[in-house]
Amino acid sequence: MPQIELPPTKSSLRKLKDDLAFAYEGYDLLNQKREILALEIVKKISAIREIEADFQEALNVLYAGYRNAAVDMGSEAVTLQSCMETRGYFLKTDFTKLMGLKLPDIQINLKTSRPVALPQTTAAYDAAKEKSRQALRMLARYATVTKSVIVLSRELKKVQRRVNALEKIFIPQHEEAKKYITDRIEEMEREEVFVKKLIRERQSV
Repeated sequence: MPQIELPPTKSSLRKLKDDLAFAYEGYDLLNQKREILALEIVKKISAIREIEADFQEALNVLYAGYRNAAVDMGSEAVTLQSCMETRGYFLKTDFTKLMGLKLPDIQINLKTSRPVALPQTTAAYDAAKEKSRQALRMLARYATVTKSVIVLSRELKKVQRRVNALEKIFIPQHEEAKKYITDRIEEMEREEVFVKKLIRERQSV
């Protein structure tokens, strides 16, 4: 007996066939979506690796710049000046759509730097400060791509669960039920033909 209990009628068979046609169509669409999501994730992971390499290089340059500033001004003066800096950026998040998903696009807007009167900074400090602004731009790019990978990966898991449910549960159960009802209908039709033939034979006697 199939796990789906339906009366062995032609209307049940039609319903099963309609459900199966819909399931196969959904299965194909989900497979296509799964492939697209996987390709997008691979592309973005490749982009993340490139950004990480660039960002690490930018950090190395930035740290070297602050070390130079510390030599010129003294580490305490650099720390004090850094604490006195006002926020020089604003974050804005837009979204792009991909197959119904909203992928973030994190943008950073840097304000024009205004010098603080005291304490006096050196060229090394100003250069390091500019390097930090460049690093912020890279960080925004990194956050954008990383968050997109997270969103795509979550959606891929959902799609995979649906594909597995159709492939391993819904479709096999409905195919089994369809075969059972088809066999039962054919059997009942043969019985009906046999009964009619038997009745005709008895009437002709």
